[in-house]
Amino acid sequence: MAEQLVKSAARVFAILEQFDRVRRPQRLKDIAAGLGQPVSSTAALLKSMTAQGYLSFELQTRAYLPTGRLARIVSWVPFETFEQGIVAEAMRTLQQQTNEMVVLSVEAGIYLEYVQTVRSTEGVQLYIAPGTKRLMVQTSTGWQFLNLQPRAHALEVYDATIAAGELDERSFSRDAFLQSLEMHGSWDVSFTRARDLVAPTAHWDGAMVSLMIPVPEGHRPLALGVGGPAYRLEQNREHISNCLLSAQADIRAALATAV
Repeated sequence: MAEQLVKSAARVFAILEQFDRVRRPQRLKDIAAGLGQPVSSTAALLKSMTAQGYLSFELQTRAYLPTGRLARIVSWVPFETFEQGIVAEAMRTLQQQTNEMVVLSVEAGIYLEYVQTVRSTEGVQLYIAPGTKRLMVQTSTGWQFLNLQPRAHALEVYDATIAAGELDERSFSRDAFLQSLEMHGSWDVSFTRARDLVAPTAHWDGAMVSLMIPVPEGHRPLALGVGGPAYRLEQNREHISNCLLSAQADIRAALATAV
């Protein structure tokens, strides 16, 4: 029974994602076909979502469409207009200025999650797919996030990382963690080479330059990073850092204008 409920919940979100893709009213058979699900089970979900007020049903066209209620329950999360507008534009500009990969990241427990990526245009490049997670204590951006929090929270992240078996306390002591935290806290722009990290990563010859960016009140903290081969980022570190600081200033100015 529990497994069936989980599958039904997953199908509800799949329906909503399909509406987001097509962005128009859809009939039952079109929704079922798009999901690759039987018409009978899809009809039951649509009927339930309509009864709850999350979908509307037009008798003449026999089509469904999400209602304003669905939009209102997440309207307090201002991700779309800010992250897909101001921040996305800043990322594109950064990529053009540096030719390197640009990533947007958020804190996710003991991990850092990359939520947006703009590819490098260089022949030799690194790529991190959106949704990829790395340990907070294994990324330059992660140190930036940790320094936003009280020291006690940062230590909780360290302890949880060790407890989860992600790192060994013998190779990365609490004292070493605090020293790294203090070092990155003194930088406006963090720089980390993968080879300097405690444990191997997917991009062992890579590096990242990153900083925190201003966000609207109540918005989740965000950081921008520029990543690529370590030798290239070391050569262009000053230029990349200046570009990141310029992006930070542009985002701050855009937010001030929007108020």
